[in-house]
Amino acid sequence: MIYNPWQLSFVKSQGGFMRFRSSLGFLLLLISTSLVAQTFRGTILGTVTDPQGAVVPGTKVTVHNVNTGLERATQTSADGSYSVPELPIGTYTVSATQSGFQTAVISNVAVDVAAEKRVDFVFRTGQVSEKVEVSGEALPQVETTTDTLGTTFTAEQAKNLPLNGRDFQKMIFLTPGVAGSPDEITDSPGSFGIFSMNGARGRSNNFLLDGTDMNDGYRNDPAINEAGVFGTPATILPVDAIEETQISSNFMPEYGRNAGAAVNIVTKSGTNTLHGSLIEYFRNNALDARNYFNPSTQPKAQFHNNQFGGSLGGPIVNDKTFFYLNYEGQRERVGVVTLANVPTGTAPDGSLDPSQSTNPVIQQLIARHPWPAPNLTGGNFNASVISPSYNRVDSMIAKIDENLSSHHLLSGRYFFGDSSQAFPLALTASGGQLPGFNTFTPTRVQLVSLSHVWTLSGTKVNELRFGWNRFAEDFLAQDRSFHPSSIGLNVGSGLADDGLPIILVSGFSQLGATSGDPRGRVDSNNQLIDNFSWKANKHDIKFGAEYRRTTIKQYFDKYFRGKLSFDDLGSFLGGTPSTGFGASFQYSGDTLRHTGENSYGFYLQDTYRVSPRLTLNYGLRWDYFGVVSEKNNLFSNATTANPVTNTFVLTQVGQPGLSRLYEPDHKNFSPRVSVAWDATGRGKTVLRAGWGLFYDAFSQDIFLGHLPYPPFFDPGPAYNPVGPEQIIPSANTTGTINAGQPVFDATGCGTVECDIFTVDRHIHTPYMENYNVNLQQQLSSKTVLLVSYVGSQGHHLFRFRDISQPNQATINASDVAVAQANVNTVNGLPCFPAGGPGCGNSYGAPRTFDFPYGSFYIMQEESTAKSNYNALQTSLRVNQWRGITSIVNYTWSHSQDTASDLEDFEPNAAQPYDSTRPNLEYGNSNFDVRNRFTWVFGYQVPSMGSGRLKNGWGFSSTITLQGGQPFQMNYNFEDDFSGAGEGIDRPDVVGPIVYHKHDPRNFIDLSSFAIPCTLTSFAIASPTGTADDCVPGTRHFGNERRNSLVGPAFKNWEFAIYKDTAITERLSMQLRAEFFNRLHHPNFASPCLPLFALGATGDVGIGNPFLGGGGPRGIQLAAKFTF
Repeated sequence: MIYNPWQLSFVKSQGGFMRFRSSLGFLLLLISTSLVAQTFRGTILGTVTDPQGAVVPGTKVTVHNVNTGLERATQTSADGSYSVPELPIGTYTVSATQSGFQTAVISNVAVDVAAEKRVDFVFRTGQVSEKVEVSGEALPQVETTTDTLGTTFTAEQAKNLPLNGRDFQKMIFLTPGVAGSPDEITDSPGSFGIFSMNGARGRSNNFLLDGTDMNDGYRNDPAINEAGVFGTPATILPVDAIEETQISSNFMPEYGRNAGAAVNIVTKSGTNTLHGSLIEYFRNNALDARNYFNPSTQPKAQFHNNQFGGSLGGPIVNDKTFFYLNYEGQRERVGVVTLANVPTGTAPDGSLDPSQSTNPVIQQLIARHPWPAPNLTGGNFNASVISPSYNRVDSMIAKIDENLSSHHLLSGRYFFGDSSQAFPLALTASGGQLPGFNTFTPTRVQLVSLSHVWTLSGTKVNELRFGWNRFAEDFLAQDRSFHPSSIGLNVGSGLADDGLPIILVSGFSQLGATSGDPRGRVDSNNQLIDNFSWKANKHDIKFGAEYRRTTIKQYFDKYFRGKLSFDDLGSFLGGTPSTGFGASFQYSGDTLRHTGENSYGFYLQDTYRVSPRLTLNYGLRWDYFGVVSEKNNLFSNATTANPVTNTFVLTQVGQPGLSRLYEPDHKNFSPRVSVAWDATGRGKTVLRAGWGLFYDAFSQDIFLGHLPYPPFFDPGPAYNPVGPEQIIPSANTTGTINAGQPVFDATGCGTVECDIFTVDRHIHTPYMENYNVNLQQQLSSKTVLLVSYVGSQGHHLFRFRDISQPNQATINASDVAVAQANVNTVNGLPCFPAGGPGCGNSYGAPRTFDFPYGSFYIMQEESTAKSNYNALQTSLRVNQWRGITSIVNYTWSHSQDTASDLEDFEPNAAQPYDSTRPNLEYGNSNFDVRNRFTWVFGYQVPSMGSGRLKNGWGFSSTITLQGGQPFQMNYNFEDDFSGAGEGIDRPDVVGPIVYHKHDPRNFIDLSSFAIPCTLTSFAIASPTGTADDCVPGTRHFGNERRNSLVGPAFKNWEFAIYKDTAITERLSMQLRAEFFNRLHHPNFASPCLPLFALGATGDVGIGNPFLGGGGPRGIQLAAKFTF
């Protein structure tokens, strides 16, 4: 290594601004063809009629923003209709004037993000100088022109919601059709996705901030609030900076990129009035209840969290130029409690003493006290340890808006977020959990958005936008300043990969940080955005196109620190590592990769007002997601060398026979159509229906960062063992560790696996069919009911499978052959057919394909998975009725698929159990939640008399009730019970499934499951619990179906009470208390998940036990000053 991984994100990208400036210049040259079309503004539209109901063409309609003075005017067309698009969200006054009629004015018209507001006028005969004014609050509350489904949260709603960690993403989980893990971190435990919308995958969502891309192109998660380590957001989008958040689906062709939800967030702007705020939110373990798994005999886990900041906005020039600034910081300190097994020694505190070792290197290692002293007796663990952890976040937003004239509007916004975190990254039982072996994660996120709206005429509007974002993050070993050579341990790693190697002593907790440290990446996205809107009588036509450039710079030094395994404590004390296959090894080489992708899209859509009661929306979108390439052609793929013998070779991209990693897909056409019918003509009852195709962009981690299951090292086709930059494995073949002598020999492939990741050369772009029928009914001026049927089908979804895995017949034949060659070590009889001690089984029967690299796994990325989703979704919304705001949602849904992602920490989410029969994986999706109920409620208490104590009171709450998520029992690398060698075996189901739903330590009766084979007579008498217990030739793939079991249900109530007090005419103070899991109801995670190293199901919030959902009751206190 010649680079410093700590500095990759912040130093190796020198010249980033120059590249940014060059990219901007390049994109401006492409203005005629390079556009993104996701709108984040709103539209006011309607029809003007006379007292007899006849339309009035030529009427002047003017809209006026009451906060900024922005004014736009248009005229009604021949059919009496008008439309004013691309309006910044806010409150407007709309007026209509025509000779012979009184001027009609409607005030307090709220324009929401990406929404249409219908404002119809009925003239009265009279003079233009006469004015008739009514309030917009009386306008119909149903959506009569589009079929978009979703929820919008205003700034007023968001500011009073009890949001743990002040994470805006928690609002998303209060939307009908959304499914996710109860901890409100992922769509399902172990997933990289955030949430599932209407059966789409958790990484199929499109996040927009002020209309520009907020996505991390590596994982396709939101760049802001994306988790760093331990499920805690690495940066924060300040909730107080958000004007509105819309979560929607089934959108028009102007929206592309992804097949799931569009999360459209608009930040606040300055107004003609100077305004600002100061905030302080505080949490402390002294205010929190004890975790269910934290017994009273042990101290509470330490937890301190402070979130603080402020905002300032106002005019630079009244009615012309406005500014808005916001800063929010977070300081979190945590003591993560972990149960561990540690050696008992002769030191005074009961830990190991250096004198117990005979090896000088091991003596010096023990002197560093890598294991804590034991402090527990009885049970499965002998130590309860606390790992001090922390999280520092600083986030800032700056925004300028300029009303150049009634024809030109400019806007610019910059976001900067910087953080550093240190937590245990123990997502599997082999993660670094002990003190001193945390993962340290510095993160920096930047986003720029520039926008220009040009009103060419009353019927033609053009909008141009430019967006740029950059996400930089490293994962580093906490003890990276420790050089193993300082104690004589020569593992051969460079300074970039310092830190203690992974040390596994059988029966004890791991030493060293997780195997994936260090790694890091810098992701950059450039966009140019343009939309053209044209009002042509009954048609509202809109068209545009899309260009996006995404680049990733990454290093991934997995296992570069090395791994040393010891058979027992005595072997460790003697310094004698295990030398078996895969026991002690190290990788080395240059993992730096630089990938890029260019994407284009074009669309045309029309909103056709067939009649005042019937609106037809239709259009077509075409997307091209470019082939991902590596700057130095370091991608490689499999090419056939000898099809007769099934011998394959790897070929680098750019060499003969492989010009690119996979073939481009030019057939991504997305027709979309919907209809909205005003059943009564009064705007109170609307029947809507829609259908469309939605394509999904590639996330580049599928080529660069597969985690965590096989292959053994290879995280994607950028790291196959071929070419000048290949990663070289080394194994420990030297026996005893000697001071200063190399521990590993550069033995190369064969002694250590060099597994392969290939890509189907004809991989397709995944897409979803979405369809729905829904009824909206306005029950009162403040209440709307929505009842929907929503369905979707996924086609060509990504998965990977081991194309070299042997089939069942080959496995059985191999087992029989091994048994026929051996004898029972107890009775000397032939091992076949009875089996017994010493007989063994074949590990990994002969593989289907042969690579000359010592390969075992040959994983292939392909687009062969499918999905199906059906749902009943209902929503009852009450808006500001006598101080009450309420959103009640209920969803019954069923999501099924053959794979739920292309990578996941949960076995079988991406890779089929039996790769030779992948369609047998069809079952419940990982994110399937059959029943889900949410209730958002707020109440502003009326005045109770004079005096400050009797006024300004209010409270808000959110209630979430949902059924359990599916899972399956899984042996998770315990042994090779199927004989396929994949390590993700499932058992046989041999009896009825019995749940003990209130006992997390015995949630499911294990007697209903059995090892998938016929047990030998020896195993029946004295089972070992391994594949050696099986009669030769009887091992098989267990009959338990994927995700056939259901985990614990989830119940949670969050509550806030607050008091607003006016200090002066313009200055007010709010004091508030927030209660998370108000009733302290214990919520448990599904068992058998790889998220923690406990023997029983843990708390559902274990991924982030303090700021995630569903943990023990927590209390947060806050003060806020506004003016």
